[in-house]
Amino acid sequence: MLTESQIEEVWEGQIAAETRSLYFGDLANLYTIRKRWITGLSFFLSSGAAATLIGKLPIWFPIVLSTAVAIITAYAVAVNLDSTIRTMAKLHYAWNQMSNDYARLWSHTYEESAEEDFADLHRRELEMSELATTDAPNDRKRLSHWQDQVLKMHRLESA
Repeated sequence: MLTESQIEEVWEGQIAAETRSLYFGDLANLYTIRKRWITGLSFFLSSGAAATLIGKLPIWFPIVLSTAVAIITAYAVAVNLDSTIRTMAKLHYAWNQMSNDYARLWSHTYEESAEEDFADLHRRELEMSELATTDAPNDRKRLSHWQDQVLKMHRLESA
């Protein structure tokens, strides 16, 4: 059985987990779109169609385009977009599961196992926060946007 302050923490944890789930889902989507653009642009600019189009342009133009392709490809490799996308998707899933688990605990706060479940949620939060701290950006504006959305969904006012 949980104390009143622990019950309040369960509610706050559910809101925070839902916010983080949406935040990381948004980031996964953002990086996926970025990767698609980079891949598409790289394929097009290195294709024969692009060469035909730019064949009539000044001699320096193909050099600029090939440099641009090299730069965006290097960016994709340097930031390891594939790995970043997978990490954001994992964090989205994990925080979504955490939100569901907090909601389930919210409905069972007076059961015998509630305190053990609450401690387990805290442990899992620490693990996910460590991964997010090392492998995810800290985009406060984006996070704030999703926090406002979650508060609106639950008909709460933002602070």
